[in-house]
Amino acid sequence: MEMRFSLLVLSILAVILFPIGAGARKLKFTTCGKPLPLQLRPFTHRPQRIDYLCGNTGCFKNAANDKQNAQKNNFCASLNPITQVTLKTFSDLNDATNNEPSIPKGEPPPSRTKLANILTLAHGKKLGEGRIVSFVGYVLDARHSNVDKDNPLTAGNGESVQCNLLGCAYNDIHITLAEDSNEQKLCRTVVAEIVPHYRPPAWDLFDSPDYTNFLKTHPVKITGQLFFDGSHVPCTADGKAGLNPARDNAKDFERLALWEIHPIYGIEVCKHTNLAQCDLSDRQAWFPFTELKTWLGLSSVRPAEKCKATTADPNSKCPGFTLPARKGANHRH
Repeated sequence: MEMRFSLLVLSILAVILFPIGAGARKLKFTTCGKPLPLQLRPFTHRPQRIDYLCGNTGCFKNAANDKQNAQKNNFCASLNPITQVTLKTFSDLNDATNNEPSIPKGEPPPSRTKLANILTLAHGKKLGEGRIVSFVGYVLDARHSNVDKDNPLTAGNGESVQCNLLGCAYNDIHITLAEDSNEQKLCRTVVAEIVPHYRPPAWDLFDSPDYTNFLKTHPVKITGQLFFDGSHVPCTADGKAGLNPARDNAKDFERLALWEIHPIYGIEVCKHTNLAQCDLSDRQAWFPFTELKTWLGLSSVRPAEKCKATTADPNSKCPGFTLPARKGANHRH
């Protein structure tokens, strides 16, 4: 009886750690050998298909890009302390990097050392890349990025950090945040991103049309790693799209700063519409995003239109990329 019980336990663990159809048994993505942080913790042993296909540095371009990609996928940042940040904080971070001569414009820096403690806060503590922060604001836009709207599984290039894999299951969810729900100027917004690695299924629906109106009128609290995206340029001081010298001076995305919350470790939603009623110290005002479906009384939640198409065998534009053999034909993302 004892032997049967032991075998049963081992069988259950095998299913948890290696779900049927997950693909090659060896994970390419690593997570520091400890539980995932904050709201990702319950998904520590639930890797997604991408975790078997793409490692932390993604598709190789150059050494600087590899370092940047690894930072985008960092689940290892210390949770002590968690610093509350505002648009003013992002503006100050932007000024600090603009004034740092070792950081090039429009491309990842060869060394990220200077980014770690680049800003001194009012109380004397340092802030920079790799620190955990929380931002409270409204979601002006959310979408699975680098996914073609008409041919999501066959068109487009994907993103190097995700091995240029095509499709919603293999790409970041890009979130545009503002402190004013009626903000009209994208140069007064900041970016947060949900990465596909170990992504909770509920988070994969963050850009659902069933949530759009609610998230535009109810503040969210986004917690995650502070990250510097050196591949772009921020808006100019007069609030216009910056011209990227690394891309033939093409107009870049409009955003206040190149500093992002990326990856996201936790998402909470305020029960109220007024930002003043969403005090972080009032725990009764907030609930986890994973409970939004129930909060709205929805029996189901629709994915974004381009995310209805899924595959366990995604195409990739990454040179030399090959799909490992899969065991089981009915893998679910």
